[in-house]
Amino acid sequence: MRPALRASIVAVATVAIAGTIAPTVLARAAPAAVTTSSAIRIVAANRSIADASSKTWRPDAPYALGGRLTSTTHSVRRTASDALYQHARLGVTGYDVPVSTTGTYFVDLLTSETRGALPGRRDWDVTAEDQPVATDVDPARDAGQSTAWHVLFAVPVIDGVLNIRIVAQVGTPVVDAVQVNYENAETASSTLFSDTFDGAAGALPDATRWRFAKGGNGWGNNELETYTRRPVNAALDGAGNLDIVARHETYTGSDGITRNYTSARLTTVNTFSFQYGTAVARIRIPGGQGLWPAFWSLGANRSSAGWPLCGEMDVMENRGDQLSTVHATVHAAHKGATSEPWTSSTATNSASTLSSDFHTYGLVWGPGAMAMTLDGRTYFTLSASDLSPALLWNFNHPFFLLLNLAVGGNTAGPPDDTTPFPAEMAVDSVQVTG
Repeated sequence: MRPALRASIVAVATVAIAGTIAPTVLARAAPAAVTTSSAIRIVAANRSIADASSKTWRPDAPYALGGRLTSTTHSVRRTASDALYQHARLGVTGYDVPVSTTGTYFVDLLTSETRGALPGRRDWDVTAEDQPVATDVDPARDAGQSTAWHVLFAVPVIDGVLNIRIVAQVGTPVVDAVQVNYENAETASSTLFSDTFDGAAGALPDATRWRFAKGGNGWGNNELETYTRRPVNAALDGAGNLDIVARHETYTGSDGITRNYTSARLTTVNTFSFQYGTAVARIRIPGGQGLWPAFWSLGANRSSAGWPLCGEMDVMENRGDQLSTVHATVHAAHKGATSEPWTSSTATNSASTLSSDFHTYGLVWGPGAMAMTLDGRTYFTLSASDLSPALLWNFNHPFFLLLNLAVGGNTAGPPDDTTPFPAEMAVDSVQVTG
């Protein structure tokens, strides 16, 4: 049991009583708590600030531990809410946030490097409820100068107060704002979905988990392959991997479309979907001009809402000619024009070619923000607070998973004589926790 929030702090004044001076106690109002229907949004300022969507962020003083308030006039990239990042608590050591009920809460620490610290000169760790939730936070390295960045994590709270602590490793930590949302009533992390692809070589993947999308209609991207459910395009290898194989062959699918390439696209539509949590896949992707491997997620309401209103989270995409580069992208819709997409994307480089070994690609997703990771390192973050009023946040409903290896298309371009076929995308495991 942790100490109660500093709601019992009192101010002492004096009044005259019968010719004597006696103290009287004036209670300070307790800070507002996160409820199941209402988030807490606080900013490092001595006044309330509205974000681009007119949501109010109240002063952080009742919640923050240590540090001093600073401000800047620098504009900030990757956000429409510059004001949230133009105020900061420099040297903050933590936050105590009351919650209305036992459950899991999703935390978004907004930060940015607007003070000119170079990579490696401002580095800090975060614990929540005495558990490590983020290490080696370095906004200058991970986001760049004057760029919005988010430290995201989910944490169970059982004692009425969410305790967040920030520990400096190098330099002085800086946090601009904090949002805490109720996520669900569970207080223990559980595995929602797991597949390690154990089975005999040549067997199809577990049909209770995975379905096959089939056809050669270009899939909205002018792709050149036909997706099939044949074992030569997707099967277990007998060593704990699922092999998705693109082949250079002439093939006519059941849709009557003839293509010169085949491959496979697997999906958990109608078998599994989830809302919030962490999704991780360990994959070795192929390299080669015109290859386009992906691990991604679509809104489970796609059949009724359509794309992009359903939302799309691309955890991993690679252009086969970019041997060390992974892309993370989200797609959603505009308000009042729900068939018109908006996109946010970031890329990062691996120390080695992605096709030379397995790498882990991850998604961290909560009610108001998300992050993508490569081998455990966050390289993409996005929060609803960063969006302009014209954009919808289409990420508050269940999503299903997809794995595929496309050939050609708008992103990858066509293969050429150097492209190796057959090309193999090996998936070692997929796991979702929440």
